[in-house]
Amino acid sequence: MNVKTTLTTLCLLIAFVVAFVACNETKTSPKQEASVTADSALNDSAASCDAPSSTRYPNQDKPMALMMRQMADNAQKMKNKLEAGEKIDAGTFPFIRFHLVEPTDPNVLQPQFYENARVFQVAHKALVNAPLEKQKEMYTAYINQCINCHQTYCSGPLKRIRKLVLN
Repeated sequence: MNVKTTLTTLCLLIAFVVAFVACNETKTSPKQEASVTADSALNDSAASCDAPSSTRYPNQDKPMALMMRQMADNAQKMKNKLEAGEKIDAGTFPFIRFHLVEPTDPNVLQPQFYENARVFQVAHKALVNAPLEKQKEMYTAYINQCINCHQTYCSGPLKRIRKLVLN
């Protein structure tokens, strides 16, 4: 075989392999793609957002909704740790940058929404940086920020959020 024939054969082989791999890749569902989009907007660690639960939600394919659900799950875990006398840290509970992804209702993206997100981030930072003896107080402020925002934007989750208040 000459060089030209060898190169042509090699190119065809590479094209075949690429096509084969592309056709046999595992396809991701829109829900999984939204989760990846949501995960990529984390401040501290993309690995901290677990895959969404198998529970079906009406807005499951919007990244902000997925992130809010992850934040609620994290808050429940924080509450459990505090009730057990354990310290909350930023490594386990990084701030999730929910305000940078697509919301279910784009009309919420107003200056007040972003201000609420900023204040929530300050509350999160205060919580994870507080000494153990102050963390219950900081956690209460953190959850109150959730309640304050959700009274104005998206009141549906308020019942779930109020269950996160420490007893």
